Amino acid sequence: MNRISIKFAPLAVLVPLLGLAACSSSGSGISTSAQPAQATWRCTDGVSMTVRRSGSNLHVTDSRGVDTELPADPPGQRERYGKAGYALVFAGRTASWFVSGKVPTDCRR
Repeated sequence: MNRISIKFAPLAVLVPLLGLAACSSSGSGISTSAQPAQATWRCTDGVSMTVRRSGSNLHVTDSRGVDTELPADPPGQRERYGKAGYALVFAGRTASWFVSGKVPTDCRR
């Protein structure tokens, strides 16, 4: 019985370690830079915007009068949002905000 316990001891140690590796955000598709439920951003050219999470969509308002809801594009991820005429792309604490007919802005949280 001792030999069996010793034989399976490495497996008993390896399985929990593999479970921890599966929780890693590296390569798992899980964003480590998920945006907060609501945040105010300061952008170039004196533009400011407020971004509020609404389910899987974002509600965006800016100081130029834009007020729109954006879905994730493509669905399921948390860095790029857009629809015809609008796009918002996150990179951690920075974002690029595109509105058709207006100058694109770079923003910081």
